[in-house]
Amino acid sequence: MAFMIPVERVVSAEFRGEAMDLMMARDAVIEAIAKVADIGEMARDGVGLRLRVGTEACVRLLVGAPAQPKASAAGTYTVTLIAEETAGLSSDQVQAILAAVRRIPFTTTEMNALRGQMPLTGELPGFLPPRCLSSVAPVLTVHHMTDFLVMVEAVLAMGVPAQAITVLDKGYPYQHTDRVDAHLAKQGIAVWPWADAANALDDHTRRAAALGLRGLLIDDGGYTLPVLLEQRPDLLSHFIGLVEQTISGITRLEPWEGRIPAPIFSVAESRLKATVECYGIADAAIRNLLRLLPEEKLEGQPALVVGFGRIGEHVADVLRSRRMRVAVHDRQLVRLIAAHERGYLTSRCVSTLLRDHRPLLVVGCTGRTGLRGEHAAAIGRDCYLVSTTSRNREFAVAELEQEARQVTDEGVLGTRLHLQSGARVTLVGDGFPINFHHAESLPNMYSDLILASLLVAASTLAAPDHGFAAGHNVTASNRVLESCGLLERYYARFGPESGR
Repeated sequence: MAFMIPVERVVSAEFRGEAMDLMMARDAVIEAIAKVADIGEMARDGVGLRLRVGTEACVRLLVGAPAQPKASAAGTYTVTLIAEETAGLSSDQVQAILAAVRRIPFTTTEMNALRGQMPLTGELPGFLPPRCLSSVAPVLTVHHMTDFLVMVEAVLAMGVPAQAITVLDKGYPYQHTDRVDAHLAKQGIAVWPWADAANALDDHTRRAAALGLRGLLIDDGGYTLPVLLEQRPDLLSHFIGLVEQTISGITRLEPWEGRIPAPIFSVAESRLKATVECYGIADAAIRNLLRLLPEEKLEGQPALVVGFGRIGEHVADVLRSRRMRVAVHDRQLVRLIAAHERGYLTSRCVSTLLRDHRPLLVVGCTGRTGLRGEHAAAIGRDCYLVSTTSRNREFAVAELEQEARQVTDEGVLGTRLHLQSGARVTLVGDGFPINFHHAESLPNMYSDLILASLLVAASTLAAPDHGFAAGHNVTASNRVLESCGLLERYYARFGPESGR
């Protein structure tokens, strides 16, 4: 019977664990289905578990070893859900039911592996003062990748009850985002979509007040403090400060320069972050791009990097190491000169580089909008637009779409704009950051140091005598991060003595 079922009604997912985790996975899928529609009769047969859903529909659930065990890691199991009959269900319900296989919390085996990859973050509660976060209720707006789960465990171990935590889901198509959300929900942690941040912050404030706690913002991209400043200034006094991870988040606060009432611990602008993370992000972005373009030959082709900041300079280096001919644009003359001195083709005009250099790849690294509709006329060949910054602000998508005679959906690759000139411009990942597009971005061993830094910053602001003034505190942030012992532990792990 299975061969008669449309392929879009069959979904599979993998997890790692022990044999005892098979029942956990099965129960998690059934629980997720029950949130979509009533489950009636459940019957086991030789093929799996058959569930009656609603009044007329039925699905079959199979949990077991993968068909090709050698193609998967040891201890891997497969969950498959087949919508055999969908009568009585809406198309949205069918899709939500099929998505249930992606909502399995992480197993003990998987969590142990993650902890092993992130010792700096996981062991941090043992190095900082006991229960150093017990006086705060954090709002975490961090990428929903597997490393985030170890960070949340550390927050709990530092004295924060689960009911005092709010997580904002940034909505990127991460590889494991549904499983991460399911794991958080299992721990009793409130998860809100980032687009509803104002209501999330209101709800968080009420829950924190009931527990006698004040809020603390830990952000990756400026999702929360601008919302408080713009929409809910009445809630500002309930938050003791902000820990910001990214330059784009710092950039979003520029309209309030000199008027920010809370202290900011800027991991984003720290020497620690610049030294360790930037190359990793650039490398991850290009590796993920290569995965999406397996048939494209990059060697010898022209590329344009827009923005020669911390990330952009590494992206340019990685592309040059791939034997591409790289041009660079930056609005800041000092950065443009730096790119020129390093041998890159440069110009103060983006349109000139688009027209004369004819790049196959245009990589946006500005943290702002670097390519607008007015630049479309200078594009004379098929090319790919690739972003490495938060959300889809790197390219003015709406303006570029207005310049196209047709816009087509290219599936996982993104959106294609068919310009009047005949050139086809592909917004890879629909203009969202490529390093997070159906991927885990940085290896966890990279992100370990950064997430641990966020928690050191949080513990600093949670202390009543932190000494940070309202607004930016770049010098103080560097002083804390470089004296807290994290760098010593990182160097011991990856330095010259690490393999001995």
